[in-house]
Amino acid sequence: MTPSNKIHNPLVLIVDDDQVIQAQLRHAMEKEGYRVIVAHNGLEALDFYNLYKPDIVLLDAIMPVLDGFSCCAQLQALNSNNCSDIFSEQVPVLMITGLDDPHSVDQAFAVGAADYITKPIHWAVLKQRVRRLLKMHWVMKELQCKIQQEQLIANITQKIRQSLNLEVILNTTVTEVKQLLGSDRVIVYQFQAEGHGIVLVESVATPWQSLLGKTIAQSYFVQKSSHGWKKGSIDVLEDIYTSELSPLQIELMIELQAQARLVVPILEGNNVWGLLVADQCSAPRQWQQLEIDLLKQIADQLEIALQQAQLYKQLEVANQELKRLATIDALTQIPNRRYFDEILEQEWKRLLREQAPLSLVLCDIDYFKKYNDTYGHQAGDKCLQFVASVLSESLKRPADVVARYGGEEFSLILPNTDTTGAVHIAQSIRLAMKVHGQTHISSEISQYLTLSFGVATITPSNNISPQVLIAKADQALYQAKQAGRDRIFIYSDIGQLSGCE
Repeated sequence: MTPSNKIHNPLVLIVDDDQVIQAQLRHAMEKEGYRVIVAHNGLEALDFYNLYKPDIVLLDAIMPVLDGFSCCAQLQALNSNNCSDIFSEQVPVLMITGLDDPHSVDQAFAVGAADYITKPIHWAVLKQRVRRLLKMHWVMKELQCKIQQEQLIANITQKIRQSLNLEVILNTTVTEVKQLLGSDRVIVYQFQAEGHGIVLVESVATPWQSLLGKTIAQSYFVQKSSHGWKKGSIDVLEDIYTSELSPLQIELMIELQAQARLVVPILEGNNVWGLLVADQCSAPRQWQQLEIDLLKQIADQLEIALQQAQLYKQLEVANQELKRLATIDALTQIPNRRYFDEILEQEWKRLLREQAPLSLVLCDIDYFKKYNDTYGHQAGDKCLQFVASVLSESLKRPADVVARYGGEEFSLILPNTDTTGAVHIAQSIRLAMKVHGQTHISSEISQYLTLSFGVATITPSNNISPQVLIAKADQALYQAKQAGRDRIFIYSDIGQLSGCE
């Protein structure tokens, strides 16, 4: 709990072996409105401290079994072990002793006592010191809570700035919120269609049930309407049996092992993206305003993270589109020369490792300039698009690549393909061109549009580069055109050119 509520009814642990002093202390503290528990020695005090979690300890210095100085030292050790979250408490200890020498005073402060008072007890002084210690304790605790809350917000903010990965940010959030609140389970729940949602991330303590990945009805989390959530309302549930939950909601809460729950919405613009949920599974819990404020601030940071993730996603899509546009020929919508160079280099390195053949086919539209002069540039553009389409349809394997090499020249990269396979593909393209029968009245060799092909095949090695393959295919294409066009020429590994019509 936070100081703002506990200070109104503090619990005092009295530790003294003298029954008369016990009774006097109890009477004085109860008269002040404090709740009181009494331990008769140091060992019993340690047990009661762990069991009841008092707000202040009045500790006699001289007792059997375990004296007050040793007991105080062990209480401070317990305080240190229990300060894992912002709501853990460094409980003040007021030593009560008949010893009024400087050494005893030094010893009391050395073992962690916040103050001391000597016997016989001056009751007005005792009451004043108890009030002062409680007030100082809770003021310091409030300050500590706020500092650590700000540290959490700063940490999550830093994560958002450092990472564009929403999943990493959400996982960090639930882990740290669970630790700071000391709750049994913290989840981030994303709304989906038709009144349901899914638990995206979770931090849960043993032995409580994991909800990670579960699809759960929104009614489990929502007592208010979705319109209320859009206004940023908060759902505070301290005890499922004293709440306004329906019997069906209570049944679901029991099934999912939640006795208390705090829910804040995570907004995305004007819409509710999801919920940040803290569950107390072990017992009912009185959620304090500091805890609510903490979750609200974190939800605000998560809204920023969502916006940032969305912007990053849009940027990623835009970059992918820019990359695609940079490697696609605008007219024919097939890969351009830049992409051709990248893929050829990539396949060359791969096939160098595998020692497998790589074939390259260069093809050129026969008498394309005359086609342009006869039919006009718009018809020429459509002609290029038509040829690109025929080439693309002729390739059946995902690894094969067709690209516009430049002007009216196209290229086919054929990995793991020998000369025979490459020639077969070139022949299928020639056949497809004849089947389509695109008219070209200005051609000197046919009344239809035709292509000339140069084919080269190399098994990559360290002493040659992809440029050698390009040069061989280009030389074969040149010979095909010189030999009369509308034919295929092959450049073999031994440097011989051969043609086929």
